[in-house]
Amino acid sequence: MLGNYSIKSLKCQKGQALILSVFLVLATAMAAVLMYNNGQVTSEKSRLVNAADAAAYSGGIYFARNLNFLAYTNRAMIANHVAMGHFISYVSWIRYLDDALTKLSTYTAIYPPIGVWVARAQSVMSEIKDGTEDIAPILVKASGAMNSTIAKAQRLSQATMNGVLSVSTLLDVKIMDKVAKSYHPTIRVNYSEDVNVSNSNVITSVNTFQINNDIRNLLSYVKGYQANDDDGRMKTMIERSYDVSSPWITNRGWSSPAVSAQRLKKAGNTLHKMEDDLANWEASDDIYYRRLRRWRWRSAIFASGKANAREFDEEYKGVSSYYDLRNREISADQALYISALATMPISSTRFMELLDLKPGTERLAALSRAEIFHKRPDVGFNILGDGEYSNLYNPFWQVRLSKNNI
Repeated sequence: MLGNYSIKSLKCQKGQALILSVFLVLATAMAAVLMYNNGQVTSEKSRLVNAADAAAYSGGIYFARNLNFLAYTNRAMIANHVAMGHFISYVSWIRYLDDALTKLSTYTAIYPPIGVWVARAQSVMSEIKDGTEDIAPILVKASGAMNSTIAKAQRLSQATMNGVLSVSTLLDVKIMDKVAKSYHPTIRVNYSEDVNVSNSNVITSVNTFQINNDIRNLLSYVKGYQANDDDGRMKTMIERSYDVSSPWITNRGWSSPAVSAQRLKKAGNTLHKMEDDLANWEASDDIYYRRLRRWRWRSAIFASGKANAREFDEEYKGVSSYYDLRNREISADQALYISALATMPISSTRFMELLDLKPGTERLAALSRAEIFHKRPDVGFNILGDGEYSNLYNPFWQVRLSKNNI
């Protein structure tokens, strides 16, 4: 009987390990789901970080290209205006030559062998002068219209700056947001509900300070100026742009050697003036006959020519408005930063409540930053020396990803 009892007891204990196996399977399943969920979150986090980097870099590229655009257009407006200075100088010089040949032909008429050739030269010069004066209004007005169009393009370019940051509801150009959405349609960048630290659970006060500070610095870095109210900045930049042509604009004079106490002296220059909100070029060319009498040189104008831009277009403005750095001193920021706070909802749907995360409502977040800096290329510019301060006259703005200021 003892033996039979032992056999029955063993039979009654069969299947008890199955209960432990069920719990083990359940635990294994939960671990697998959690591992899957963690894998999903990690994958989404990696995608989000890449999207944030791409958004920050794209936003930086957009700003850098805008700064380079302002630099190119500033130079273009200056070049157009200086070209008008050259042209007005040419008109004055042509008029002076025509006047000189007209008077010279009168004096040489008494000697036909020379007078005939002088008269022919005067006739040709008169036709050149008339043709130049006919085309002058067209050229001056075209130059003014071109600079006016460029100034409007600058203002339009600046008007798009808010849109790139994705915090403005005024524009739909949200470049950073569109770039991030190319990684996943649920990603959003720099939305106010995410950036606002009081309403957000994905950002700290340190992060929001970096984002808002970067935005503030970007939007205040550039300022619009009127050329008649910029402390002479644009006027100085224009006059520094004469470069090798400076002698033609500032001093077209010469003087012949004195012969028998007599000489010819040529004077000529072109003045760049700013009057109210209008710019003007005033050119004059004169040739003097000078004679030494009683130990003093006495002069008489033999021929002259004058011209000015307003003569051909009363509304000529030259460079009337433009954009430049708000702080144009050496202490101006040499680099700018743009931050991209990218967020996306957690898409895993199973057992996320166990981690106290609500699927689709809690959001993953990634913060990236790009640096916008001004650096002159090394190749081809070595002769200019080391470095160059940030400015809006040379288009050397570049972008690179940077560390967060955290």
